[in-house]
Amino acid sequence: MRDALSTFGESLRDIYGEIILLVQMSLVTVLLLVPVVTAPPALAGLWAVGNLVARGEQVGWGDYWAAFRIHFGRAWGLAGLNLVALVVVGANLWFYNPASTPLEISDELAAGIRGVWLAMGLLWLLLSQYLLPLLMEQEDLRLRTTLRNATALMIRRPGFSFVLLLLIILVGLLSALLIAPWLLITPAFLAVLTNNAVLRLLRVDREKMRGEGGGGD
Repeated sequence: MRDALSTFGESLRDIYGEIILLVQMSLVTVLLLVPVVTAPPALAGLWAVGNLVARGEQVGWGDYWAAFRIHFGRAWGLAGLNLVALVVVGANLWFYNPASTPLEISDELAAGIRGVWLAMGLLWLLLSQYLLPLLMEQEDLRLRTTLRNATALMIRRPGFSFVLLLLIILVGLLSALLIAPWLLITPAFLAVLTNNAVLRLLRVDREKMRGEGGGGD
C-alpha cells in the first residue's frame, strides 16, 4: 500500500512541472474520444507522453502525435480486448441473473457463478491498468507480450495492483463529481500515474534480478 501511495504522490509532483502542456493534451484527447476511430490511438499518444513525464524527460506535441501514429493498430487491439472482456463479463452476469436466466438453477448457484464472473472482471481491471504503460516500455510490441507482462506484474504485486486500482477509481469518481478535471487534467494524470506504477515495478524487478545475479558471484 505504501508503494502505491508513494507512486500517487510522485505522479502529482510529476504533472505539476508540465501542467500547462498536459492540460492541453488532456483536452485534445477528450475531443479525440468523440470520433470513435481516433479514441484508442489518442489514449496511446497521451500514455506515451505520460511515460516520458514519469521518466523526467522533456515532452512535446511531437511525442503525442508520433505515438498516435505508431501505436494506432496496437491501441485498437487493446481496445478490442477490453471490449471483449467487458462483453463477456457483462453477458455472463446478465445470463446468470435469477430474473433473466433461462436455466433452472438455484439462486445460490446463480449467485456463486455471478461471483466468479465478478472476480474475473476484477482481475481484468487489475491487469488492464498496466497494458498501455507496458506498451510504451516494451521492445517487443506484440499484444500477447503486453498481456503476458501485465499478468506477471499483477501476480507478483497483487497488493500494489489492488491499491493502485482503488486510487484510479477514487480519482475517477472525484473527477466525475467535479466534471472539470475530466477535461483538464484527469486523463493526463492517470497516464502519468499508471506509467509511474509500471516503471516502479519494473525497477524493483530489475534490482532484484541484479541482486540475485550478484549473489551468485
